[in-house]
Amino acid sequence: GVAREIVVVSQNMGDEEEYKVVYTDGDEEEELKWIARAGKALVTYSNGCTYEGEFNSEKQKHGQGVYSWMEVDEESGEPKKVASYDGKYADGKKNGLGKMTFPTGDVYFGEWKDNKMDGEGTYTYAKTKDIYSGTWVAGVKSGSGCYEYGKDKSKLNGTWDNGSFVSGEWLLEGAGVYKGGFASGKPAGPGSFYFSSGVAQSGEYVVKEPEEGEEDAPPADPLWSGASVYSTVAS
Repeated sequence: GVAREIVVVSQNMGDEEEYKVVYTDGDEEEELKWIARAGKALVTYSNGCTYEGEFNSEKQKHGQGVYSWMEVDEESGEPKKVASYDGKYADGKKNGLGKMTFPTGDVYFGEWKDNKMDGEGTYTYAKTKDIYSGTWVAGVKSGSGCYEYGKDKSKLNGTWDNGSFVSGEWLLEGAGVYKGGFASGKPAGPGSFYFSSGVAQSGEYVVKEPEEGEEDAPPADPLWSGASVYSTVAS
């Protein structure tokens, strides 16, 4: 979604022919129209976007820097910041630790590799207040991580693969925990509920097969089919 769009845009922005460069690492500021050498500079591109940070001898962003995406406000006509990245670069791309604020208000703080979220990081969704903390591979959730829903504070804690939760625990705030398998972020197959009252129930989440003529309908939510409850507390 938005994360990928910004990452793609960020690779292309800044390649415009006309821009203003002010080197800020000398005794006196020097203003040029191109990147002339390694060092620290403030660059203002023709589209209004800015980069303030370090460059290498290949004239690439390299080291610590801040890139701000700017757009003209339709009402005031003044430029406004719509997104930003504050962090490490290597050979012209986001590499290392950095914070990205997206146009949606979403925020990612963590590790980057070649302009993509990769490694340990936390992504906060502005609209839902959901938070994912864990590992990423090439811009998607992969490996160990915990996703907390802002609405009810329930959590999916376990293993992720290509953006989907595949196994682990579904922690229900104040109620208990479900342990089992998952598919497309929903419980699937055998599992068990362990309630805070000390009662437990094993069973299986089953997806009802579509009836004839309903094959094109969206998949139904899995339904819980549980065995008898039992107590986990010694009497």
